[in-house]
This record gives sequence, C-alpha cells and structure tokens, in this order.
Amino acid sequence: MRPNNLPEFNSLSNLDGKGSSLIVQSTHMDLESNTYISELWKRDKGSWKKYKSGSFNFTNPKYAKLSNSIFYIKSPKIPKNKQAKVSSTIQVQSGKKIETLFQTEGKISNYVLSKNEKFIYVITNEWSKDFKDIEKKEEEPLYYENLPFHFDSVGIIFNKRSHVYKVNLVTKKYTTIINGDKENIISIDSLVEHKNSITLSYSKYNTAGTMLEECVGAVKNKSIDNIFQKGSIGNLFYYEDTLHGVGLRNRFDWPTNPTILKFSKPGNASYKYKLFDRNISKAKVNNSVLYFLYEDSGRTLLRDGTNNVDLVNLDITIKDFAFNDDRVYVIANSFSRPDEIYEIENGQLIKNSKANDYFVNKVKTHKCVYKRINTGESEIDTWGIFVGKDRPTLLNIHGGPASQYGFTFFDEFQTYASAGFNVIACNPRGSSGRGHDFLRDVCGDQWGVADMHDVLTSFKKMVKIMGVTNKNYGIMGGSYGGFMTSWIISHKPNMFKSAIVERALLNWETMVGTSDIGIGFPEMYLLDDMSKNINLYREKSPITFASNIKTPTLIIHSEEDYRCPVEQAEQLFSNLKKRGVKSAMLRFPGESHELSRSGKPKHRKQRFEHIINWHNNHLS
Repeated sequence: MRPNNLPEFNSLSNLDGKGSSLIVQSTHMDLESNTYISELWKRDKGSWKKYKSGSFNFTNPKYAKLSNSIFYIKSPKIPKNKQAKVSSTIQVQSGKKIETLFQTEGKISNYVLSKNEKFIYVITNEWSKDFKDIEKKEEEPLYYENLPFHFDSVGIIFNKRSHVYKVNLVTKKYTTIINGDKENIISIDSLVEHKNSITLSYSKYNTAGTMLEECVGAVKNKSIDNIFQKGSIGNLFYYEDTLHGVGLRNRFDWPTNPTILKFSKPGNASYKYKLFDRNISKAKVNNSVLYFLYEDSGRTLLRDGTNNVDLVNLDITIKDFAFNDDRVYVIANSFSRPDEIYEIENGQLIKNSKANDYFVNKVKTHKCVYKRINTGESEIDTWGIFVGKDRPTLLNIHGGPASQYGFTFFDEFQTYASAGFNVIACNPRGSSGRGHDFLRDVCGDQWGVADMHDVLTSFKKMVKIMGVTNKNYGIMGGSYGGFMTSWIISHKPNMFKSAIVERALLNWETMVGTSDIGIGFPEMYLLDDMSKNINLYREKSPITFASNIKTPTLIIHSEEDYRCPVEQAEQLFSNLKKRGVKSAMLRFPGESHELSRSGKPKHRKQRFEHIINWHNNHLS
C-alpha cells in the first residue's frame, strides 16, 4: 500500500438492517476535492445498490421498521470552510419518493426515530442565542468565562448549544422539546425513547465553570430532570424495561474500563457486568437479548451479554453490528483486510459485501507476525510485519495510552511495510483490552517506567523472533505515542537512528493550562495536583530530558490541535535546533489532533510522504 492508495479503500459505518435488507454508510477520501465522500449502500434481495448522492454526502442511515422508508442525513460535499454556511438536512426515502423532514444551518448531530414511527427526534448543535444574529461570527472577539472553551476536532464550543426537536413525519412540522440555550447544553451524546418518555446523556459546564459535567436526565415539560451526573455515559438504551448506558460511573475513575451501567433509580448507577474486566464500547438490544462490543488483547469482539457468550472468536476487529430478524451482521476487518459486512453463522463470518474487493485485488497488503511476549514484568501483545532481515525496522507506539493496536486494518502499518520497513508495535501496560489493573499500571510513579520497559523489551524480542539483522531502527508515535517516542530517545539516546514525534505530550506543566483536557487528565494519570507536586510533573515530562536527545527527529503537529497544543512541539524543536541536533518541524494548517485519521486527504498523503522520506534518509 502506497500513500496514493489512500482513496481506494472504503470505511464502513452505521450499519442497519430490516427483514432481509441491510443499509450501510461507506466513506472514502477524494484527493481531487480534498474531502471525504460518504455514500449509502443498500442490500436488497441479495444484491447491493448505491444511493446516488450527487454533490452531497449521505450519512447515518436508519431503517423504519414498520414501513419501507430509509432516513439519512444529507450535507454538502465541501472541504471544511469556516466562512461557509453549511446546512444539514434529514431526508426520508420511500421507493423513489424523497422528502425533506428537517433542515438547519447548524449541524445535525444525530436523530432517533420514535417507536411508533410517527416522529423523529433531531439533535442539533447551533450558535447560541448571543451569537445567532451576529453576521460575521468567526470575526467576533471571544469573551468566555468557562473551560474548556474549545474542544479538539470540534473547535470553539462555549458559543454553541445543542437542542432537540420533535418532527411530525406527516405534517413535517416540528416543536422544540429541549432548548439548549435555556438548559445550557453544550452537547448531547445520546437520546433514547421509551414508553413516550425521552432520556438524554448530555454535557454542560459545571457551576464553577472549570469543566464539562456529563449528565443523564429525563425530559419533562421541555426541561430536564436529573437522573445521574457523576459519570461519563453515552449509548443509552433500555433493557428489561430499565435504562442502561455505556461509560464510567465516575468520570474521575479514568483510566478504567467503560462498562454497561444500570439506572434503577435517580442518582444510582450499578454495574451490569461487575466481573467483566474488559472495556465495552457499544451495546444494542434485539429480541430481548443484549449484545455489546468489547476490546480484548488487540481484538474487538461481539458478545451476547444475556447468555454470556461470544458470537465469534476470531482475530478481527468488529466496528458495528445490526440485525435482520434473528440473524446478526457485523462490519469487521482484520490485519490485512479492510472493512466488509459479514453474517455471523455458527461462530464463523460469512462475507456479505464487496466494499473493498477492488482495493484488495489491486493493492498488496501484509499479514502480521503475532506474539505475546514475556518482558519479565508482564505479558505483552506484540505485532510485526516482516519484509526482510536486512531491511530497517520501525517501532510504532500508539496513543492514549488507553487504546490498543491489534488485529485491525491499519493504513499506517501497511504503508510503512510497502515502503520497505519492517514494522513492530505492541500494547504495553496502560493499553486497553487487558483489564482495569493493566490500564492503571502506568499511573503515578510508573508513568514512563513500566510502559517504556514493555515497549523496548517487546521490540528487542520481536526483532529476534522475526530474524531481523539490520540494526537501523526508527521510532515513532503520536499523542501518548509521541510522548513515549521523545521519552525513549531522551532516555536511550543511542538506540534509534531516526525518530518522528507526532502531536505529542511533551510538557505536563504547560499542557495543564493549554490543553482542552488540561484540567483533569494530568491528575488522572500522575495521581497528584500540579500545584502540590510540580516536581512530579517536570520529572514525567520529556522536555525536561530533551537535552539528552541526539537522534535525528522530525516533529509533526497540527496548528489547531487543542488536545496537545502546538506549543508542545515548539518547545522540543527549539531545544533540538539550539543544540544542533538534526531536526525539522512539519506543521499542518487547519488540522486537529486527528490529522492522521480524519485530516484533509491531501494533508494525510503529504504526512505519509514526509514520514517515509525522513526514515529513508536516516535509516538507509
């Protein structure tokens, strides 16, 4: 796989089913327009048909279970443009008839079809009442009293509010059932209808204005009655006539496993699966059976939570799932194969789509070497791509740290291998998919200690397992992976001959005051307040040890990264240049922390080209 192959594979999402039919959203990059194209594909009577979208994107499709209608969100296919007035529309299609149900100049975040299919509940994010009548909103000075005032990949948030509208599907008229200005709602993450009542999970500023408070509440007379507000909860649903949600019972428990919580009464959230020590990401109910996705040692699997059994036990990543009567369909991928739709039958996957057949037939992809490696302190899941014993090797470190590499199609690994590099990656302590204790093994004094031991030990052992004889090693990572990259080259300055530090956390002390998660996140991992233990924050910052670095280092950062602001990168670059270390900085305008995953297509391609060139120049 080469950088120019990026537009040729499709990412599938938002799978829904009804009867013998399926519908799914397919998204791919378009380099010419420098944007993403989202289309809908429908399977009916065994064949797939694409919905022609013209100059628009079609997203978030849903079936009406009582009719033949399909709902979706329609928005223009244009690159991000802060000056553009982009309207979002909800449309319904029955046969060849297409109707517009709702339209806004703001953003439609989501919508929910009522059980009787007479209404839809539309969630929007719009300018707050104080900004609505200002003509040039983007030029207005920003006066704010709350934190965070912006959020990565979203932008400025303090001057936006989220609302809920109830749209009559017959008359096309709508009423406001939640006024975000009145309730001061910054975002709405989930909405569920049950017995003619509406429940939301939403975020608003706390009384002190120092952070967003995530709440669950029931809609009563256009206001919200609080149910729970200590946690961090989304994906609301009803199971056995009781409200449930996926998330954390206490947001300050992070890092820990998101799980399924049961709300039997206001103020109380109990664990549905107290002994299930894995992080749950999505849950749905079908025919009184509760299903959920969970991470496990580099895999993401689907479990029948009612009968406590996995539906499939393979080395795959399942992204979404849907039902046709009693049949279960999933969007899944593997290390060497991008997304497809499969039916699960007797624990096996039966391929049902051809979304990426063209890509797989045209582009060479690489299979992995997998080992669980004993590092002396832990057992670490490790993956490698072997291209040649005399080829240089790249060590990749994931972000988070509460995330995982694994049995999933990852364009980065495929691209580096096709460029001639062996690739090695692992899930050190601190990663997800191995339970609560494993997640917390890097907190406090162990930050940069336990994880570095796991990363370097598993790397050295995998090099031997793969039989690599070339000693030219490169290291790279983004976010927490960027922290670990800079931490390693400042503590082991002679081990690697090339380094790339992306969107990195480099200085805890300045991150506290500049990051969108600067209040809260540092204490969750360092287990102390900076005002009480500033020495700890300095001892755990790579910038403190940057003067030890001699590895040629490329620093990549986005101008609009609000998670790890660009000042982090500037500090490291200044240090390296001042001391004459071979270094360069690559900055991407208009991009966020998510550049490598959802940045503008041309920027993603250019990023790959710079990474490959840097490593080639220093490892060849």
